[in-house]
Amino acid sequence: MTSTITGSITGRRIGRRGIAAGISAVAGIGLLTAAATKPRPAPPPSYLAAFPNFSPILTPQFPGDVDIALKTRLEKLQKFPEVQREFDLYSWQMFFALNWPTNNQGKPAPSLTSTAFGAPRWTLWHNSSAIFQPDGARPAACGLQAAANNLVLRRDLSKPVSRGLQPFSLASTANADPRTTRFLGVISAVGELNASNLSDIKQAFSGPLIDQNGEFVYYEIMINPEEVNYLCANNLYNINGQVAFSQGGGKVDMPFGTPKIDWSGSTELKFAWRILKQGKDDFSRFYTTQAVVIDQGPDGKQLERHVTVGLVGMHIAHKSSTSPQWIWSTFEQVDNLDVDPVAHPNLKPNFTDVGCPICAVNTLPVKNNAGVYPRIPTQAWRAIPIPGDKKALNAQVQASLHRMGSVWQYYELIDTQWPTDPSAPPSPWDGGLPDAVTNKAGGRVTPVMLTNITMETYFQKGNQPACNGEETPSSYTGCGTDKAEPPIWNARLNNLGHPVKPGLNTSAFMTESCTGCHSSAGIYTSYDPKTGANTQSGQLTGDFSWLMAQKASYAGGAAPTTPPPAVLRAKRNE
Repeated sequence: MTSTITGSITGRRIGRRGIAAGISAVAGIGLLTAAATKPRPAPPPSYLAAFPNFSPILTPQFPGDVDIALKTRLEKLQKFPEVQREFDLYSWQMFFALNWPTNNQGKPAPSLTSTAFGAPRWTLWHNSSAIFQPDGARPAACGLQAAANNLVLRRDLSKPVSRGLQPFSLASTANADPRTTRFLGVISAVGELNASNLSDIKQAFSGPLIDQNGEFVYYEIMINPEEVNYLCANNLYNINGQVAFSQGGGKVDMPFGTPKIDWSGSTELKFAWRILKQGKDDFSRFYTTQAVVIDQGPDGKQLERHVTVGLVGMHIAHKSSTSPQWIWSTFEQVDNLDVDPVAHPNLKPNFTDVGCPICAVNTLPVKNNAGVYPRIPTQAWRAIPIPGDKKALNAQVQASLHRMGSVWQYYELIDTQWPTDPSAPPSPWDGGLPDAVTNKAGGRVTPVMLTNITMETYFQKGNQPACNGEETPSSYTGCGTDKAEPPIWNARLNNLGHPVKPGLNTSAFMTESCTGCHSSAGIYTSYDPKTGANTQSGQLTGDFSWLMAQKASYAGGAAPTTPPPAVLRAKRNE
């Protein structure tokens, strides 16, 4: 352009004013051209079309992250409640995408209610037991091309779904469609508690949840293709591979999602399933599916049962570029703890006996002398109420789903946890309150505490010594015995004008924190196959996934594994 202008000026006798005018005119054309070619900001995804309200235009899209442009703009304006709303809407969008009916070729149905089109999208993912096999064997998924793990249409059920259990019978597994039938054996949301090891709850970190019908709640974990491919590529599916990985200097760093690539980023799903009974439960208020479960019989032996189960809890854990501490979204069925007896006089809560106002809440069930649980229902209680902004958003979502006639109208978002400052390092465990508890995992997450009543029932402790919520090292044994100063934590202590001591035994309120709990996860660094003695890496070495530490087995035969003391304490403190 410059040479053209110069040539024109050289070939013609033009005054200084004319030269300036010519240059100005050409510059103006250039600006217009630049403006015309400058890319416009991408429109927000459809689920944010009515932001901050819920948009009833539902799609099966699973963005790899929240809309970063919107998040950045809101943060600059210091509209932090609206940033939370963005993450909450993202949670609902993930929920819809994962539960969207999808055929065996991965094509989504025309609408969320087209259930005859196919099972939910997540049923095309690998079950955790298929990757972390009880015998530590290399999973079949690791012998496939990466793209082949996008559509899982078969499941090898010749092996148990959990260590110690018997395989399901051939009669139950023959010609079984893993997309439409759940095969369940784990009865604790944390650890591998099942009908074969109910006598050792301490090793499982928690106990079974028993509903008001006297039935165990069953749990399963699904893993998305990106995470499966990462686990296979690094041989992290068994203890042998983890030890070699750690000794080779490897650091677990799962793939993260970006908003430009749908379905990108590691994702883990945890489901809580309740056995439904004719005449006692309203099946229309649950997402239901057929299931084969391994139960504890009246004699304590394993018992295989064919049942219908209803979904009562769903965790979504997703790693993204904005959230290296992961995004944690948790949902429940609306009748878990409360019902409207006027509108539904025959309906009862799933996990609460309203006729027993003095029943002890969130207490582990007790087995009898024969080692059998008498199936006395758990009286569940929510320590942290669902926030008001979540209730308002849920009401919008449920009204829209009601108009569609979707069963998902009977589900609610409890909350979404995400890091407000992803680069913030974890606070020192003995550095004082509140950070030693609230920022244990780094990232300064919000909300600080997050629980799902079906999965963290027994971790909702309330007031405790602060050290129970801190990442205390294995050498610290003074929790609950050292002097507590100040004796009770209150935010106003920060304004008293004198230093506040660390307060390791100061009483503070604590329940469960997704990031706090999962930050304690690591991988095996050593293992003795003769004795089962082992060590695991420390905090923030498992990239917020407990799968490797809790579900991996040793390949080649080995003594049963038990978590090392440090891991037991980390989980107990949650």
